Amino acid sequence: MNKNPIFALLAVAIIMMCSCGGNAPGSKSSKSSSDSTLCQFSNIKYEKMFSYCDDDGDTLYFDNSFTALWPEVINGKPCVALQQALFRAMTDSAGLNQLDKVVDFLLDPSNYTEVDAKRLVPVKAIKDDDNKLSTSEVNVIMENMTDRLLTYRLSTYSYMAGGAHGIYANNYATYDLKTEKAITLDDVIADTTLLRSVTLKSIKQALDFDMEDLILPDNGLLPLPRDFFFDGSVLHVVYQVYEIASYAQGMIDAPIYPYLLKPEEIKRLYTPYARELMELDTE
Repeated sequence: MNKNPIFALLAVAIIMMCSCGGNAPGSKSSKSSSDSTLCQFSNIKYEKMFSYCDDDGDTLYFDNSFTALWPEVINGKPCVALQQALFRAMTDSAGLNQLDKVVDFLLDPSNYTEVDAKRLVPVKAIKDDDNKLSTSEVNVIMENMTDRLLTYRLSTYSYMAGGAHGIYANNYATYDLKTEKAITLDDVIADTTLLRSVTLKSIKQALDFDMEDLILPDNGLLPLPRDFFFDGSVLHVVYQVYEIASYAQGMIDAPIYPYLLKPEEIKRLYTPYARELMELDTE
C-alpha cells in the first residue's frame, strides 16, 4: 500500500483553504496546510495484485486499486457522519466502519467473485491479458463543494477476465456542512409517489428514453433511488447500470428541473429542509 499525491485534487483543496495531508494507513504522507483551515483531506492510493490458479490449472490475475481524496476534518471536527455515508456507499453495509477494513474488503477478489481466498497469491507484477486479467477500480472523488454542501462521488469499474465488457457505477454521498450530517433521501423527499412520477417524466423527456426499455419490479413501480445529488436547485436522481434498464441504456441520471414543476408540486415533492438547501421559492 502506498500513497501518491494527486496534484490536481491537491490544488483544488488548497484553493478552498483546505489542509491536505494526514496519514493514510500503512503509508507516508506529505502535508500542505493553510492558516485558515476549513477542511482536511488525505490523498490515498492502494493497489493489490494477485495471481490465482483455477481448477483447470490456468493462472489468472487480479489487479485491484483504490484511490481517494479522503475527508478527515471539517470545520475543526472529525467528519464521522460523512465517512460513515461513504463506507455504506462503498460496501452497501453498515458493518464495516474503518477505512483500512473497507479497503481490504474492496481489494480482496474473494469478496466479489467465487475464487477461493486461500489460493490467492499476492504478486508484484501481472500479465496484461484480457482473457486472464480481472481488474477493479474504486475512486472516491470530491465532486463539488459549496458554502453549505459537500458532495462525494464514488466511481467504480470492474472487469472480469474473458468478459464481454466491464461494469461501472457512480454512487453519491452529500454532507451538510451546517448540520454536520449526511443527507438521506428521507431528508429530501416528502412525497415518494410524486418523486416516481416526475422522475419517469424526466427519463422520458430529458433523456429521450424509450420507456419500453425500462425493467421495473413486478409491482410496476419505479424503485426509489439509492443515489442522488444536488446541482443548485436541480435534484439529480441516479440509477446504476442494470438497476432499471439494460447495459445498453447505461447509467441513468434524471434531472428534476424546478421550472417544470408547479409551485404546489415543489411543496409536495420536497421537504422544507430540501427547499432551503436548494433555495426553491414556492411563493
